[in-house]
Amino acid sequence: MRHTKTKAGKMLEVNNMNSRNVKELVAIRNSIIRVQFVGMLAAIFIGLGVYGIFVAKGNAFHPVLNNQEVLNAMLVIGIILEIRHLFQLVPLLKRHAALKRVNRAEPLDA
Repeated sequence: MRHTKTKAGKMLEVNNMNSRNVKELVAIRNSIIRVQFVGMLAAIFIGLGVYGIFVAKGNAFHPVLNNQEVLNAMLVIGIILEIRHLFQLVPLLKRHAALKRVNRAEPLDA
């Protein structure tokens, strides 16, 4: 660990991010991006399902979106994917925040 002075003259302890923490942060960011793709698919399915049911009413821009069974399946699949997305994303974000908090500069007591 090294120490540095701020403009106000306070001493700060700067934690050097070791390579393990850096690698873990990169891995978590990559996992978050992968999980976000699942969330994007879920949002598309839910959006198209809601569009087909409530907006198009049999006059959709694509014939598949006029089929009620397909729309119900899209909604169910979209909701399931979104729930899965949230259950995967929240722990990743908590771990990412914890690692960022550990690596932040903290003021010294004396």
